[in-house]
Amino acid sequence: MAQEIGFLIQSQHKFHINTTPEAGEGEETWSRLAAGFSSFDPQMNEENDQTGYLNGGGLKTTTVMGGQLTISFEGHRYFGDVAQDFIFGKFIKVGTQRETKMKWEQPDGTILSGPCTIAVIGGPSGDAGGKGEVSVEIHFNGTPEETTTP
Repeated sequence: MAQEIGFLIQSQHKFHINTTPEAGEGEETWSRLAAGFSSFDPQMNEENDQTGYLNGGGLKTTTVMGGQLTISFEGHRYFGDVAQDFIFGKFIKVGTQRETKMKWEQPDGTILSGPCTIAVIGGPSGDAGGKGEVSVEIHFNGTPEETTTP
């Protein structure tokens, strides 16, 4: 059930990544991206045009010309988790080997899904007595498909 009122609890967001990108359309293996990750940060990475016009009194007008939805995840390395093993198995891979699909189900019922690239894989790192700290960015390629669930 979609959340309609009250404070948002971040753990209500659900992320899934296709861990079998080599499979055909409709044959995806959707693995939940959650275990070990403690935070996420979605950004639009906007490209802005800032233009001064004669009627602006010397100040500029901004137009968002484009962007890319990216989501950064941080947390701890959890071996044996399908999503984490898939992501961190791409650490030294490049090109299309980093491409797959992602779904983001938001607490209000909005689902964003589409092709993506796994980028900026970091870690595990940290103190000798601590959990291995990790980070990764998921970059949606193009405009994600937006659907809603009741």
